[in-house]
Amino acid sequence: MRRALLLAVWLFMSAMSLHADADNGQDRRRHDDHRVLKVFDAHGKPVGRLASYHGYDGVYLDINGAIVFAAVTWLRIADKTDSSKFQWWTFGPFNYSTTDCSGSPIIAPGSGPRPSIATRNGADVTLLIAGDTVSTPAQIVAVFDGTRCTPPPVIGHVPPSTAPVPAFTAETNYPLTAHYPEPLSIGY
Repeated sequence: MRRALLLAVWLFMSAMSLHADADNGQDRRRHDDHRVLKVFDAHGKPVGRLASYHGYDGVYLDINGAIVFAAVTWLRIADKTDSSKFQWWTFGPFNYSTTDCSGSPIIAPGSGPRPSIATRNGADVTLLIAGDTVSTPAQIVAVFDGTRCTPPPVIGHVPPSTAPVPAFTAETNYPLTAHYPEPLSIGY
């Protein structure tokens, strides 16, 4: 009888110990979650966890079911860089398959889980998101640098390639700065 009582007490204490460890694990995870770096917009609203994609820092966003990556970089004003404020990173110049740079710029594969590119027009940044489709070959016939549409440049003595490249076109436009205004900040 005494052995049964000791066994029952031991089992009860073991169960309590396991329950306490589970609570500690949840507390630790909850605490660790608060210590993850996040990107915040100009109003202090969290955009998402700071992440990396192909060596670029930014956030993953769910835009109407499409997971895209939006890169961030230091805020640049004229020729100066702010060490504590950030902005959406727009990549350029943009390649086009039309001579007048009309329509969607070419969105290259590998620009995110769902291919996309960010374009800037003054203070407005728009994320151009490829559709749920297969890439198609496109020839780069013009380049837009933000002010001018020109033929692809000659680099050194090498003329631009006329070979088609894998390309996506934008199916969705997402006004990034309308939802998450700049300057951005990074913190806990």
